[in-house]
Amino acid sequence: MTKITYPVLVRLFYAAVWCLALPLSLGYLLYRSIAQPAYRQGLGERFARYTASPENPIWLHAASLGEVNAAASLLRGLRAQYPDADLLITSQTPAGKQAALALGISRCSCVYLPFDLRGFTERFMRRFRPRLALVFETEIWPNLFLSAKQAAVPLLVINARMTERSARRYARFRALFGHALAMADGVACQTEADARRFINAGAAADAVTVTGNLKWDKAADPELERRAAQLRAQWPQNPVWMAASTHEREEPMVLEAHRRVLARWPDALLLWAPRHVERFQAAAASAVRAGFALGTRSADGGPAPKAQVFLIDTHGELAAFMPCADVVFVGGSLQDIGGHNVLEPAALGLPIVVGPHTRHFAEIVALLAEAGGLQQVPDAQALADQLLHLLGDPLRAAALGRNALGCVLQSRGALQKTKALIAQRFVADRD
Repeated sequence: MTKITYPVLVRLFYAAVWCLALPLSLGYLLYRSIAQPAYRQGLGERFARYTASPENPIWLHAASLGEVNAAASLLRGLRAQYPDADLLITSQTPAGKQAALALGISRCSCVYLPFDLRGFTERFMRRFRPRLALVFETEIWPNLFLSAKQAAVPLLVINARMTERSARRYARFRALFGHALAMADGVACQTEADARRFINAGAAADAVTVTGNLKWDKAADPELERRAAQLRAQWPQNPVWMAASTHEREEPMVLEAHRRVLARWPDALLLWAPRHVERFQAAAASAVRAGFALGTRSADGGPAPKAQVFLIDTHGELAAFMPCADVVFVGGSLQDIGGHNVLEPAALGLPIVVGPHTRHFAEIVALLAEAGGLQQVPDAQALADQLLHLLGDPLRAAALGRNALGCVLQSRGALQKTKALIAQRFVADRD
């Protein structure tokens, strides 16, 4: 067993933080379970009590829905490249776990990651004995990393990214997170800037490489696009736009923008997908109060002929409806959330509009905007103006969509680089 650990004071500090955080974390899960009962399911897994039993799996940790979706192409690639290996996916949210299960990958188990306490992380390692750990993006858990190191499990941080804000936060606790990053056998970063930040945060310089962003490599599903075209052909509404992954304070902005769209095109339709399940009922109620004719996926299946707003209030079906839209607004960007993934509409060749707050996808947004495939607006008023402009100029909207798709195709390659790194530095050494 590798004799490596954290300095005594650092260990005591982190243990004290978790003594305070554990009851708060449990309270948070129970609170979320009021609206989403799935938060109560699998609670034992948070304490490393599992019924799943894959044998020496290739293990990937993806925190939530977005990370699981971004890792999907890699997971399918690993299944094809290592057909005899079990796969294990850990997540921290029900949405992430459900998305992992929905991938339908054979010999793949999906469980929650345990709380980051030594007893739990060591039990996790003993239970699954992973042959390889792949940690997605910026999930730096000190005890988990330590337990992997002590269990001689090679650990690679993949699709790694670190914003300036995160870098400053980690710098304040370098004695803890710097030691954790030093235990990583490899850090495959999205950009050169990310690589510099990881090295400054404590990762070994010779362990850091740049492979690109796996999110560019998620290809659109032609069958999904075909089904969406059939759906759209059944609707009398025109034009159709989508508000995807919106948050609470964006909801009235979206409805006001749609009111302006309807004033110009009375037969227009809004496809609306709030980011969080617990917002579905509130969003529906706000649409009704505002006087819109509302349909929902759960109650109506598809938009009725007179529907003005169609709420996608079911899990995992945003992608099925997105190709039906003429323009897509990606939320979390008018409200200061930091934005959400714009690559899904880009890969479909759809014109994209976002607000000013896109720090979580700053590089992607900048590249798409530079390529002429995305419009960034400063506020809700400008959102409505841009929608009117794009919906009223189909040639301009189509050009925007072509530019977005072209940027996606030009930026791919991270998947092959990541798979090659795994084969070269990790899996091959353990066969």
